[in-house]
Amino acid sequence: MNYYPTSKIVGEQRFGFGPKLGQTTYYSPVEQLDKKPFVHQAIQDLPSTESTLIKVGENRVQRMKAKGDEQQMQAMKKEAQSFLRTQYRQQAQARHLQSVETPYGFQERIIQFWSNHFAISVDNRKLMPLAANIENDVVRQHWNGNFGEMLMASSKHPAMLLYLDNQLSIGPNSKVGKRRNKGLNENLAREILELHTLGVNGSYTQQDVIALAKAISGWGIKFKSPGAGFRFANNLHEPGSIILLGKSYSQSGVSQGESCLQTLATHKDTAKHLVDKLCQHFIGDTPKELSNQMVAEYLKGEGNLLPIYRLLLNSAEASKPNPNRFRPPKEWLFAVVRSADISLNEKQAFNALNNLGQPPFKPGSPAGWSDQDRDYNSPSALTQRMQVANRLASIAIKSAKASGTKPKAVVDDVITALYGDAIDEHTQIVLSKADSAAMQLSLLWLSPQFQYR
Repeated sequence: MNYYPTSKIVGEQRFGFGPKLGQTTYYSPVEQLDKKPFVHQAIQDLPSTESTLIKVGENRVQRMKAKGDEQQMQAMKKEAQSFLRTQYRQQAQARHLQSVETPYGFQERIIQFWSNHFAISVDNRKLMPLAANIENDVVRQHWNGNFGEMLMASSKHPAMLLYLDNQLSIGPNSKVGKRRNKGLNENLAREILELHTLGVNGSYTQQDVIALAKAISGWGIKFKSPGAGFRFANNLHEPGSIILLGKSYSQSGVSQGESCLQTLATHKDTAKHLVDKLCQHFIGDTPKELSNQMVAEYLKGEGNLLPIYRLLLNSAEASKPNPNRFRPPKEWLFAVVRSADISLNEKQAFNALNNLGQPPFKPGSPAGWSDQDRDYNSPSALTQRMQVANRLASIAIKSAKASGTKPKAVVDDVITALYGDAIDEHTQIVLSKADSAAMQLSLLWLSPQFQYR
């Protein structure tokens, strides 16, 4: 069944978050590659990583001083919990506003794709005030640039170092390692190889994990001003050369790990891993000819991303009118809100994602959220969507009535913005049997035509 008979509908539905009610100018995904990125004011107003780290560091010092004073400790604990929760909710709402207001849906989709590639999770409560910082500090700067630069910035970002405990990694033969009898933490090195570069089936061994862990030992975090952020501690760094994927790296200090990352970023296994993920995310398959072209272009450009985006977007597979992916909860919610121009406050947006089973920045593991349709298309998941759809439809109709707009006109406007005159026949039949405008909106959002992209 051809749900998407026009290129405009394909572009907005498949590669963005869906049309936004009232938006008059649309740019194709290819055109968006040349547009200056849109960054919502809510993201611009978020505290910087540096200021957040300084605050966390100050809290640590205060807790140390308060040891033994139970009353003060409890008060500080309560204050710290409030700080974590407030920062987290602000970041979640800023991303929500960015996603529903952006005129460049593909830009935001690709940014959130890479954010999920370099995932951190607020399952670790320490990450709550830094939940969106890799997405905002790193990915928004490098999504249209070079993957190696994005990898380097992500691997050095305090949120990633904290999430995977690399600040606790100490070279056993370093000055501190010898004195304290401490050793390496392999978490970050393993995830760089397994998730961020070569892939789980890549050509690396446990010895390569150990070697990379040695190369990035001493990569940690500074929590004090000035210059709070990434810190390299030479007295924690494992001295000597290492061998990674059969190549020797004899650099000293921070440059050893940097050189390793540069090599990994342009490895053929990395190219294949990234291309497969991009194809799966946007078209639900990895066509051999397209994949080979994208891998070759990636290696030719030494990790430059725009050329491989263009190959993907201009491919025959990208423009097929049949539906090929099921919208995951987050993207479905953004599409619903955009379709009827619904305003959700911080609590409403946050609760909706929680109810849908995809709470913001909480994938639960460094692997990020699954990109398989079967993990979101289940009876229980559809029931959750129905409940959220009903609530959002009520909000949309109530808002329309308050502004003097007839409920039926709202439904007609939403359908026109989404599909023009290309709404699916089966969807039309279902909508014609609904007994209210709110029910029509809810059923539209639950239709296969809306849920598949």
